[in-house]
Amino acid sequence: MKKNSIIIALLFAGLFTAFSSKTNAAVTAGGKEKVVIQTSAVCGECQEKIEGAVKKLDGVKSADLNLDNKKLTVTYDPAKVKLDEIKKAVSDVGYDADDVKANPTAYEHLSGCCKKGGHE
Repeated sequence: MKKNSIIIALLFAGLFTAFSSKTNAAVTAGGKEKVVIQTSAVCGECQEKIEGAVKKLDGVKSADLNLDNKKLTVTYDPAKVKLDEIKKAVSDVGYDADDVKANPTAYEHLSGCCKKGGHE
């Protein structure tokens, strides 16, 4: 009986850990994950750059940026690409991606309108 209690406790601990690590990702059909990433995009040019960079990653099925709220929704295969790699791709073209700040060199090369405050 004590052995069964230990096994059940370990199973619950494992499930809790698995679900708590998926803070901003949701599993979709076919084992794909969908994540929403807050960006610093401001215009259509930003949208093209961000979506294009993310869609180039192996394992990304779709990338759609909503300019109204600056949120990038990405559907991807976690066996082929990691969330950190997606955020890095956004950063590498000059934009913030959640807690990952824009690559400073890439940011400096953005058009003036694509920089923070560029459309104010």
